[in-house]
Amino acid sequence: MNGREHLPKKNSRVFYRTSIVVLTVLVAYPLFGGLLVSLVLPVTGTENALLRFERQVLPEIRTIQVVGQVLLLALPVFFLAGLRTGEKWPFSGNNFFFLGLGRKVAWHGLFLAVAGVLLLQPLIYAVVEITGRVLPYLGDFGNSLIENQERLELFLMYIAGADSAHEFVAVAFVVAVVPAFCEELFFRGYIQKNYMDSLSPAGGILLTGFIFGLFHLSPANLVPLTCMGWYLGYVYYKSQNLFVPVAVHFCNNILSLFVLQLQRRNPDVYDVRVVTDDMIGWTILPVIVSLLLFFFVMRKFGRLCSAEVADNRFSL
Repeated sequence: MNGREHLPKKNSRVFYRTSIVVLTVLVAYPLFGGLLVSLVLPVTGTENALLRFERQVLPEIRTIQVVGQVLLLALPVFFLAGLRTGEKWPFSGNNFFFLGLGRKVAWHGLFLAVAGVLLLQPLIYAVVEITGRVLPYLGDFGNSLIENQERLELFLMYIAGADSAHEFVAVAFVVAVVPAFCEELFFRGYIQKNYMDSLSPAGGILLTGFIFGLFHLSPANLVPLTCMGWYLGYVYYKSQNLFVPVAVHFCNNILSLFVLQLQRRNPDVYDVRVVTDDMIGWTILPVIVSLLLFFFVMRKFGRLCSAEVADNRFSL
């Protein structure tokens, strides 16, 4: 028998309702974005315009990114939360508390969670490099994934490129601030919360993390994206506060944005695709050291969160 058949009727309803929401968003989000882009670029065509990196349409493309995240990820969550809390007003205190927005957080725990994601970066980049070296051996399928990833990187370089401090602030808002809040509100605040309630804490974290990886439409980076989703899910579960994964998500994205800016200005020096065997050898030690520090930090983070949750004395 399937394990879900043993779930209470209420939990089964929560599981299937959440899964329908997930499938709807996975299908609707790229379609919605494509529709808005086609409206912005009716003459030149979406694909040609993006390939030529026309800067005159860049503000519209960035606006579409923000609108899609807010309308399809963030806003519906407050209405969906009411199905669990029974609140008719979507922005009620009970809905906020259900989503993890009504709690205060200890700065010490927040710092440890952010330190954890920084310590994971060597491992993430190592996994990305290993994946890039393995894909060519998968024939046409692997090459298609590589081509898809290259197109995605070109698009990210296009949308996140900044030639001034003022533009960098705007880009940071589009690619770091908005996704950090909207995606965490949807994936951790609503999806993971429901899956943890209907399955188990571990099952909710693992399933939501995998869905988080799929959402980003980057098959070549599915493994590191899923691992990042698992980490975000863990810090949310331990802290019971949505602002913790939001801060972690923001720091990860802003770090990636800085790396991207370095690549734009110095493509030959910071081209991560040009990696020699000697360079790979030198990355082994940093990965090992960073992982040891990571487990030490996470141990402290877990203990701190357990004590804070038990004592109910978070302080902002």
